[in-house]
Amino acid sequence: MAVIELTNDHVSLVADTNKSVLENTLAAGIPHTHACGGNAQCSTCRVYIEEGMENVCERNEKESTLARQLGLLKEVRLACQTKVKGDVKMRRLVLDEIDEKIILSQDVKKTPRSLGIEKDASILFVDIADYTAFTEKTPPYDVVHILNRYFHIAGTIIKKHGGRIIDYYGDGFLAIFGLDDNPDHSENLIKAGFELKTEIDKFDHAVHEMTHSDFKIRLGAHTGKIIWGTIGIEGMQKEAAIGDTVNLASRIEQANKVLNTRFLISEALYQKLHSKCSVCQSFEINAKGKSGVQKVYSLDQHFLD
Repeated sequence: MAVIELTNDHVSLVADTNKSVLENTLAAGIPHTHACGGNAQCSTCRVYIEEGMENVCERNEKESTLARQLGLLKEVRLACQTKVKGDVKMRRLVLDEIDEKIILSQDVKKTPRSLGIEKDASILFVDIADYTAFTEKTPPYDVVHILNRYFHIAGTIIKKHGGRIIDYYGDGFLAIFGLDDNPDHSENLIKAGFELKTEIDKFDHAVHEMTHSDFKIRLGAHTGKIIWGTIGIEGMQKEAAIGDTVNLASRIEQANKVLNTRFLISEALYQKLHSKCSVCQSFEINAKGKSGVQKVYSLDQHFLD
């Protein structure tokens, strides 16, 4: 005998192990969505296995094919193709018409969406110091030209050190190190940050000659767990990093303005690399959304290999 517990339906049912999860839930009167009729062509019957993965049978060929096309996590299974051999706790992932529309809008011929996974990563926020004053004193064409040069320099350096810029926000950007599961993501971030500072300082001289304006950047970084997934409606989707690690990295970068510093890192990042980083000074800041004070460190232009 096997028991299927559907956590978001608050229902437990005795399953016929010779039938699929979908057949069992429908027999029990559960409104389990299956737009394609249970033929492994739409994935609207998908469920997330919370407990008892060892009691879930392996994917068959039809499910494996669709799972590869959609980039489904191993815990996400098609109820129409999945059978169980013991007790399992799961939840349905398509609960209403909006969920169904989102799933059906996915094109299996395109690059798979990231459905939300936890990763260990290092986060770098960078913005331009005194950006408003810079844009006010600089002709529009030059602003765009300089920003494109700046982002080209930054993107080249970030990529060189194994990072990836995932978002631009006017005068700055967010880069992540560790999406490739490289365990040295923290060290790579610091190296990229120092090189970026050096190259932008050189670029500042060229900008000053062109516009008589200064062009400086401020960096803030943190390391920890992030949630990585694809968000947004069809045609306006993007991969995004979410979570406390990202939020704190942003707050640390913003603290540069108050502290008159240029490169601040978190306590967690410092503890990983304290033997390699030269620190000018440490500070305690209050970060929005975090209780208590957060210790941060201002880095010198120095890194020991």
